[in-house]
Amino acid sequence: MKAKDLSIIILTKNGGDLFKDVLAGLFACDGILEAEVLVIDSGSGDATLDYAKHYPHIRIHRIPASEFGHGKTRNLGARMTTRPIIVYLVQDATPATPDFLTWLTGPLGEEDFVGAFGRQVPRPSTNRIERIFLESRYPAHREVRVHLDQRPLGIHSIFFSNVCSAIRRDIWERIPFDESLIMSEDQLWAKQVLLAGHRILYEPSAMVFHSHNYGLRDVFKRNFDSGASLVGVAQDTFADMASYEVRHLASCVRELARVGDLRLVPYLFAYEATGAAAFAVGQRAHLVPRCVKRMLSLHKYHWEDHQAATGSTETAAANQ
Repeated sequence: MKAKDLSIIILTKNGGDLFKDVLAGLFACDGILEAEVLVIDSGSGDATLDYAKHYPHIRIHRIPASEFGHGKTRNLGARMTTRPIIVYLVQDATPATPDFLTWLTGPLGEEDFVGAFGRQVPRPSTNRIERIFLESRYPAHREVRVHLDQRPLGIHSIFFSNVCSAIRRDIWERIPFDESLIMSEDQLWAKQVLLAGHRILYEPSAMVFHSHNYGLRDVFKRNFDSGASLVGVAQDTFADMASYEVRHLASCVRELARVGDLRLVPYLFAYEATGAAAFAVGQRAHLVPRCVKRMLSLHKYHWEDHQAATGSTETAAANQ
């Protein structure tokens, strides 16, 4: 894929100084001035838009914070752009190499994939637990997603991330992002295109620096939202999830032992237990009062509208 075939869409709100680094990394990419670049901002009160204005090539579109939604705003960006390949970035994902866009988008033209997503590597300040999580979730080897039989599609089979992704516009026109989900619009999209017989690629050479030092409170909130979004989407059984968690914990403990940091094992167990409990509560969000959901959620705006608060479960179930 050539840069002239790309529409690059970045969603922003108070991106801070990190967004300046993201833009510097993006505009260091090969052929970037031939690409279409759109920033959709949902109410920044810091220097985010000033950083964007340093690059005349960027088109800026502002929306009220109340109109933001992970699927909704990404669909808006796709409608506002025209190139055959749509690239999504977030405001804190810095392209790691000048050939980032080539690695991310090339397989869509050369290998008949309809979507691709890249590797997220930790920034230097990232804590050990988050590093282990990222290294487990985003390995160094390629992974092809394809659905060839009638087996249920579990959470790992449909994993796809719009932190840095590329999708074909003709596929998006037929299968846009679901706008009712609180998050995980990328994973439902992946499931839908896999069921339609298409292929998706995880390409580790398309690297971005993207990481967070989440405390247990944020871990709970993110996993609550994830659980609420994936009701009826991921088709794992309880045994599947438990088996994965045991293997993941064992792998993490081995890694901590390898680097001589076993003192973090208690925190690792607390971290994983918090995430698992939050995901389970999120899966049952329809039983939780709306005022409580707002307290448990990282995306409180989603629960302002009662229809939105219940729609994600109903829509997800309909897509089983």
